[in-house]
Amino acid sequence: MVQSMSRALTPPTHLALRQHLKRKGLLPSTRAKYEEIIDSAGGADLIEWINNKVHARTPIGTVLPARAAVKHYLMAEQGYTEEELEQLLPKARGRSTRFRDALSPQQLALYHAAVEQVDREPAKTILKLLPKTGLRISEICSLQAFDIETQDGNSYLVFRGKGDKQRVVPLVGSAATLLASFIAEQQPGKWLFTGYMGRPVGPHAIRKYTRKIAENNPELAGLSPHVLRHTFSTLALRRGMDLRTLQEILGHKSIKTTQRYLHPTRSDLYDKMRLLDL
Repeated sequence: MVQSMSRALTPPTHLALRQHLKRKGLLPSTRAKYEEIIDSAGGADLIEWINNKVHARTPIGTVLPARAAVKHYLMAEQGYTEEELEQLLPKARGRSTRFRDALSPQQLALYHAAVEQVDREPAKTILKLLPKTGLRISEICSLQAFDIETQDGNSYLVFRGKGDKQRVVPLVGSAATLLASFIAEQQPGKWLFTGYMGRPVGPHAIRKYTRKIAENNPELAGLSPHVLRHTFSTLALRRGMDLRTLQEILGHKSIKTTQRYLHPTRSDLYDKMRLLDL
């Protein structure tokens, strides 16, 4: 375990951290998550705190954002350099999280049927678009009207995604029709999907709907916006989209991240083995 050298913490106001994360181009939802992580440390020595998480074999999906939050906090609030922190912070080792499969065709059909029962906009349209576009929940909720562009008669979403990287996501078929109908009926202002007090609808509101759908349909246990993004990615590869194109649409920095969606399902394995049943 790396010996801690962090300075004594004062009660966090996060002002410098917020400014730092904004300069880094991180999404508002990511910035809020990092603040929440720092608060959860309860004023502890942060380097010791993250070391304990790694030592306890905390799931890697929890360790990675926690380490990133600590790194950004110490740079912004306590003046550490990135080089210093690479020496001080432990490597992000942890217990692998359980792999979450994409929805099967039968589950996806059940999901679409359940979404039809949702009687509130813009939640209904967002829930329909998630498995059709592969957008992150934070991205779709923060879309603005001018993010929709048309070129040669085709529609695209052109916006800044994770890490302030420009994303171009084509709108085709039912996704284009769905969004066009929503705009014609709802006539949104600045934000494409408006929630309370004219603000963009929050990701937590959409997660409540996916949890409710899962509660009402046991076959969809574990449903979340991320599972819907995974479903889009898996279907795209099965239907012939190449890995490099999918990487661009998903906004992955590394193609290694996209390669996770090459993981075959049980059904895929069965079908391939059946070909060997001579």
